[in-house]
Amino acid sequence: MISLLRVDDRLIHGQVAVVWSHYLGVNRIIVANDEILDNKVQVMALKMSVPDGIKPFFVSVDQGIQLMNNPKSAKLKIMVVVNKPQDALKIAQNISDIPMINLGNYGRVGSENMQGKKQLSKNVFITEDDEKVLRELLATNIKINVQPVPSDPDIQLSSLL
Repeated sequence: MISLLRVDDRLIHGQVAVVWSHYLGVNRIIVANDEILDNKVQVMALKMSVPDGIKPFFVSVDQGIQLMNNPKSAKLKIMVVVNKPQDALKIAQNISDIPMINLGNYGRVGSENMQGKKQLSKNVFITEDDEKVLRELLATNIKINVQPVPSDPDIQLSSLL
């Protein structure tokens, strides 16, 4: 069962690996990202940041959807991490039991040019295209919040757009 779908530029890092995984009590982290599969060094580094007792999977978005739709997944506590809203939308359109989508950190990593980006929170910056995708995500009626860590205020995305 999916506990959380998180959009985070950095994929797995301290906030995800330690704080959210322990808060949710997950035993699996699925990183669904089409680009990362070609970067063995990045996958190896991300695997090293996953706490003991949690099994990480690094798969394409389509493979992640297949994994999450597998009946065996219902017995697991899964956190899914993507690095862009478009991937979150694709997953939300193909998975029926996502309780919440979390925007943690988005729009700063790899973005030397911040011009034209709208700041939604301290850690979330979006383009016009991102905003369109986020509005489509809101239309799925899945709860979507902006919250870097569980101890931060739980701010609903709808109040920021």
